[in-house]
Amino acid sequence: MQYKNIIFDLGNVLVKLNPEGCIGAFKVIGMGELANPNPQSEGMKLMSKLGVGMITTEAFCDAARELTGTDVTNEEIIDAANKMLVEIPDEKKKRLLQLKKAGYRLFLLSNTIDIHWDYCVKHLFPYQNYGVEDYFEYCFLSQRMHLAKPDARIYEEVVKQVNIYPDETLFVDDLKENCEAAEKLGIHTFQNVKFDDWLSLRF
Repeated sequence: MQYKNIIFDLGNVLVKLNPEGCIGAFKVIGMGELANPNPQSEGMKLMSKLGVGMITTEAFCDAARELTGTDVTNEEIIDAANKMLVEIPDEKKKRLLQLKKAGYRLFLLSNTIDIHWDYCVKHLFPYQNYGVEDYFEYCFLSQRMHLAKPDARIYEEVVKQVNIYPDETLFVDDLKENCEAAEKLGIHTFQNVKFDDWLSLRF
């Protein structure tokens, strides 16, 4: 199968993540509730609202202070959140550039927030003279789309906006449920179980 389009997830596909570092950083500033993994916790509900753009980053910081009874600054909250992000290895950035040069249309689709995205764009994607705009034709972010994987609508929106055919498209994501949702729309998928798995793919 010769793909024409490749859609990449961000976390655990391109960016190495450190959830423990993020949890620890929130606890240090008195906001451990934001890292509570219970889906019914107020912290997780707040994070989920941010993830699909139901609230702005500024409103999130205000709500986080109210929830935890702290008076930390927006910058301290943002710094703690970004402890989640470790690196995008140069090998992956070079591979993206090679794929684009080979004629593939490359896109990014991520359940992510502007706090993380801005950090990635500024600190993790740059390589030599290249930046995120050199790798991807378009980047789809859940906070800005008001949708999140594995909701079928987010994949439908990607296909519609960039005018691609599902059967000519490969989607690379680390989560099984996200891959299965894409497959239901006819998109080919690769589940990236280990961080570097997709580098061995022959496109």
